[in-house]
Amino acid sequence: MDRHHPYWKKDPEFKYTYCFGLGVMSMGHMKSIMETQDFFEELMHSINLTKEQEQQIFFDLNNHFDEWVDQVFGMLQGKEEQYCFVLDLYSILSLASWAKEYCQAVLEDYLQVFQFSTAEREFFAAFDRCRQMGRVEAAVEVYRRFVELGFRIRYDFLTWFFPMFHLEEQLETMRIRDGETVILDYPVTIQGDIEVDKGGRLLIHGADIHMNGRVIVHGGRFVADHGHIEVMGCSAAYWLTIEESSVVTLTDTTVNCQEHCGMLHQTTGHLLIRECWIRHTAGARAISFEGDTLKLVDTHFSHGQGGMLSIEDAASAEIVDCTFEHAQAEYGGAVYADTIHDVLLRRCSFENCHAKYLAAAVYFKFQKLGQRIEECSCRDCTPQEHPFFNTL
Repeated sequence: MDRHHPYWKKDPEFKYTYCFGLGVMSMGHMKSIMETQDFFEELMHSINLTKEQEQQIFFDLNNHFDEWVDQVFGMLQGKEEQYCFVLDLYSILSLASWAKEYCQAVLEDYLQVFQFSTAEREFFAAFDRCRQMGRVEAAVEVYRRFVELGFRIRYDFLTWFFPMFHLEEQLETMRIRDGETVILDYPVTIQGDIEVDKGGRLLIHGADIHMNGRVIVHGGRFVADHGHIEVMGCSAAYWLTIEESSVVTLTDTTVNCQEHCGMLHQTTGHLLIRECWIRHTAGARAISFEGDTLKLVDTHFSHGQGGMLSIEDAASAEIVDCTFEHAQAEYGGAVYADTIHDVLLRRCSFENCHAKYLAAAVYFKFQKLGQRIEECSCRDCTPQEHPFFNTL
């Protein structure tokens, strides 16, 4: 099992409690230990438990069972967590022969605690049968019926459980109006623009998106988590334009603009980007921010024709543990700042960044207090003089 579990980036306490809950089925009976222990150990590895945590689970199953089972029930309150957990239970159950009766009883206990409806029970049982028989088309139909009933389950959960499962949709120009929510959590090709009005929500969760168009947010909500976006074409300067919105977040998401445009332009509100990859932008800075506060953490920029980041107007910014590679612009090969508020760059690296005139890495238009460069490095950047310009 060389794949990451969907929850491998969760905090250690969540992952331990989650695996303890699965261990009740896998390690709670001698027969099930014999049949499922190897798989359970691989699953703990895929979710990124430490060796010490793996050993502790076996100890707690034998010595602190009631205490930890209560924590499992307390943690698995939401449908999202319950759905992933039940899929993992079905994976363990499918390996049981001698221990099948015991494993089925454990599954039933969990389903009763989770108060699963008949429709939910039927979906998971049917999807598991499709997986065991390798019937992808039948699994797609089972999934579609489940969605038609008003339920949702993350696509990456389904492909984790059934790697052959594949679903791809074709979408065209759309407008998300007040009170409407669109969730993209499956592979999709989009021809045309998406507009999000005030009160509307566009949520990208685990989706693999190929888009010939752009996204314009007019006061609505935009969230991207664990997505992969390929911009196949864009007639505007930026793929994502944010207007009159309060908070925009991108986490663990890759955006490849393929030199069609910049990635994001935001004029109001707050922007948080964490553990993202922004690649092959052109024609404008990868990100142009004119809102209130910008926070970039552990984010990687590469190949920016026109630079990576501009911070302007009254914006403040904190940029920590980020990398900037292969950028070029006239002033500030990677970062350009023209703002009246504070800007901090800490532990950032700049490589092969080039400015036509001044500041290979970071250009502050004015010299003033509050512009800080801490523990940053610059390698193979030109001009070599003053890679960080106008710092005190």
